[in-house]
Amino acid sequence: MVTVEIVIGNPADSKLYSGTLKKYNQKMKVAPPYSITDQGYRSKANFKAAEHIDTAYFGKSCDVPVEKQKFCKSARSANEGFIAVAKNLRGFKRSLYRGIEGDKIWAALCQTAYNLRKFLLLYYDEKFKEKTLVKLGLLI
Repeated sequence: MVTVEIVIGNPADSKLYSGTLKKYNQKMKVAPPYSITDQGYRSKANFKAAEHIDTAYFGKSCDVPVEKQKFCKSARSANEGFIAVAKNLRGFKRSLYRGIEGDKIWAALCQTAYNLRKFLLLYYDEKFKEKTLVKLGLLI
């Protein structure tokens, strides 16, 4: 079984959660087994939206049974690191676009720039096989 989490950042958190959860459910055709957020999501509406999720952790230990608290805290900590990397090293701090759609556009642009940079570094270091370069149209 694949474990899926929903972790969302902190701009207007309490308003974004239910809409994002609905989009996830529609796209995946199933509710996630876990939803792990920070305390910015603690609202009655979000608790109600997450009723159908097996484990919904909104930043406080009392949200989940004792046997799942360690997992939830660990997952939350891991995501803080991911958010820090996304903001500071991958350009999300400088995003020109806002909201979920804007974040999707910016993620695609950042990933494209990262992949292009990585490709060029490998190309200049001559790490590609000749066959690959011919296939890409860089050699005749």
